[in-house]
Amino acid sequence: MNQPLYVVDGVPIDNTNFGQAGVWGGADQGDGMSSINPDDIASMTVLKGAGAAALYGSRAANGVILITTKKGTVRNGLGIEVNSNYVFETVQNLTDFQLTHGNGGYDGATPQTSVAITPKSIETHWNNWWGLQSWGPKFDGSPTVQFDGVTRPYSYAGDNWKRFYEIGHTLTNSIALSGGSEAQNFRLSAAQLDNTGVAPNTKFSRSNISLATNSKFGKKLSVNSKVMYSNEKTKGRPNVSDSPGNEFLALMYLPGDVNVLNLLGDPNKPGAVPSLEQQQQQGIKVFDGKQPGEEFQVSNNLWTQNPYWAAHQQRNEDVRDRVIATGNARYDITSFLYISGQAGMDWFTKRGTLLTPQGTGHNRGGSMSEYEYRTREINFQYMLGFNKTYNGKFGVNAFFGGNRMRRTNEYISANGSGFNTPFFAAITNARDKNYDYNYGKQGINSIFGSVEFSYNNYLFLTGTARKDWFSVLNPEDNSIVYPSIGASFVFTEALKAFPGWLSYGKLRAGWAQVGNVNSVSPYQTTLLYGAGSTHVGQPLGGFSSGSNFPNPNLKPFTSTEFEFGMEARFFNDRLGFDVTYYDQKTTDDILNANISRASGFTTTTVNLGKLTNKGIEVLLTGKPIQGGVNWDVSLNFSKNNSKVISLIEGQTEVIGEEPRTRTVFIKSIVGQPFGVITGQTQLRDPASGLLVYDANGTPVGDGSYKIIGNGVPDFTGGLNNSFTWKQLNLSFLIDFKSGGDIYSGTNVRMTQAGFTKQTLLGREGEAPLTVTGVIADGAGYKPFTKTLAPGEAQNYWGQLGNRAAEKFIYDASFIKLRQVTLAYNLPKRIFSKTPIQNVMLSLVARNLFILYKNVDNIDPESSYTSSNSQGLDYFGMPATRTYGFNLRATF
Repeated sequence: MNQPLYVVDGVPIDNTNFGQAGVWGGADQGDGMSSINPDDIASMTVLKGAGAAALYGSRAANGVILITTKKGTVRNGLGIEVNSNYVFETVQNLTDFQLTHGNGGYDGATPQTSVAITPKSIETHWNNWWGLQSWGPKFDGSPTVQFDGVTRPYSYAGDNWKRFYEIGHTLTNSIALSGGSEAQNFRLSAAQLDNTGVAPNTKFSRSNISLATNSKFGKKLSVNSKVMYSNEKTKGRPNVSDSPGNEFLALMYLPGDVNVLNLLGDPNKPGAVPSLEQQQQQGIKVFDGKQPGEEFQVSNNLWTQNPYWAAHQQRNEDVRDRVIATGNARYDITSFLYISGQAGMDWFTKRGTLLTPQGTGHNRGGSMSEYEYRTREINFQYMLGFNKTYNGKFGVNAFFGGNRMRRTNEYISANGSGFNTPFFAAITNARDKNYDYNYGKQGINSIFGSVEFSYNNYLFLTGTARKDWFSVLNPEDNSIVYPSIGASFVFTEALKAFPGWLSYGKLRAGWAQVGNVNSVSPYQTTLLYGAGSTHVGQPLGGFSSGSNFPNPNLKPFTSTEFEFGMEARFFNDRLGFDVTYYDQKTTDDILNANISRASGFTTTTVNLGKLTNKGIEVLLTGKPIQGGVNWDVSLNFSKNNSKVISLIEGQTEVIGEEPRTRTVFIKSIVGQPFGVITGQTQLRDPASGLLVYDANGTPVGDGSYKIIGNGVPDFTGGLNNSFTWKQLNLSFLIDFKSGGDIYSGTNVRMTQAGFTKQTLLGREGEAPLTVTGVIADGAGYKPFTKTLAPGEAQNYWGQLGNRAAEKFIYDASFIKLRQVTLAYNLPKRIFSKTPIQNVMLSLVARNLFILYKNVDNIDPESSYTSSNSQGLDYFGMPATRTYGFNLRATF
């Protein structure tokens, strides 16, 4: 809900996120921006804050990203631009687990013979709720019976990450043709991207084609149009967060003595897959979708899957076709007065398949879903503009216009579970079938205007206003006016008395107000009925709104923002800075409030609450070296402080996301920053403040959620350096983040299962684990110190994450070498006798190194969700590093 509005060539485009992981897992289903071909982009401009929305509407309340695509050029002959890009990607294994102890259960032993694998020993040693664990004794090389009944040495088996993950490859080729005259010109481009990911069986491909035309009819009329088409195919979207289908979680749960290749199974057993050597001999692929059978599991936890089954047998794939089209015409009535009109459409369909195949451990019968999204948005806009300068000093630039937006969304799915004919994956073959259908239509009518007065190119005063009417709200209160006013003063132009070392200086200030109803969906304010279910063949009526009671009196929330800034450059632009301070207040936020269940509903949506954001943004630029070698450097820095002032009456907090550990919530709490991390913490003695333990040395939880961190960083920034020497350019980018916290559910689970190095404390033959605090003594507490026995130590580590969530809060600060680029423009003299005009070869590397971090075993940017709930980690995608090259040639 907090994403900016993307506008491509004047057309707002859809950037809906079709789904992401939550507490119960899931996959990132992508968003709308993946449809755009980067080689078609000419420029991008970021409009921040409420001032942007004053002209682009309520959907721009969180800023606007303006994308201008490339157009035709006036030239002799046909222009050709070719670009080829190839990168390969590898996984970064950031885990630092103990490698001295292998699989074993709560008695710290391992089965020695196949005879020893009784149901009891299996439960003890190999099977538990979370799958294999690493609580066994030290590796000694002795023969040990593993999960599949095969005896292997009890030794470290090597790096499973290198065995399981693959090298990802991405190849992108594009070609563009352009040409024409002042009266008529065009640009036609086509591009193809093919990607295979680091996770097995993941693929993505995208085909783009676009045509832009520009025409002039006489001296007064110009007409421009553009059509962009994209086709995207995705295969094997990996699940993250919770365990079903999460191959990353399954891989991390393998103890050090287990070789992941052994999970491929024995080809002579039903449902198993041949070994790699046997596959090569027989010329078959792992889990090629044609081998019937059941999942080869390694424990009685049906939810932690065989990673090969999750990667190759489960399906999560989709195809999207999209057309973005725009056409605009401008007629210059006079030299200073014009009228223009524009029509734009963003239309796409997305068809997908989800399959849990028959034989899956947690769903033996299997299930399948086929779905399709259909979205279309059409915008019509008109504008009358005026731009004139009087006496060479006084300037007026003004326009007035209107916009009509209509948007329809349609979703239909067919679902089936329990396949009848074995291993025939089709909804028509399912025992239980159902369907789902949703439709929504909404519109916004708008009028807007802007006027800017300037004096002598150093004093500017701008005012804007827009009024939107929303179809999703009650007609009696469905509109809002949001104005803005801004001023800027280039004092170095107005006052010539400044010393020569001050090259440029400007002050600016602005105030804006905007409304937003992005969180209100069509028909949400109306009580709707449906008859989708039946009883003994007769239809049953019900509320289509679910458990939320519609509120017909909803109105847009209001965001008011003040902004002040200064920009200056020194020593002939060798040094510069740009500083902005903002103060934003949001009122009448749209929230869900709990209501009496006697009403038949649990919540209703209301306008209430206040949130403030205050912050600063700084950009420093410099040119330390100029001459034979040029060095350009820039540093950006931003800091934001938020505070929840009020919520719904009688309510002091609103709950957001929680990870699968179920011991932590992201909450918005009155008087606190937005989105603090709260968790169940270890009990402390109120008198001494010491931690409380039970007689076994296990932490005692206090049973309540307390603030233990904040996922929002204190500040973020980046340092970019660029060195140029003749035809050679070297640039590198360093990103950094200071402050902010991350709760690592990954480390919680890996500690409970005995993988993290801290769990060595208290094991047989390792350093002891001693706890010090207090223990309950009647109505009070008394001092308590205990060195834990191995069994007690294992129980301590197993319960720590459940009763002391604060132990798994980490500082999420980092410094990363984000990107390095080395580019070389080949000398033009080489091509003097050819049609080639320019050739540039670039070597690119991204996410090379983490120079500094404070969190163990994971990337400090690790996350399984892009929602407002920041600071949660739970078995997300591993970090990757990419290398590649780019070749660009123009003719």
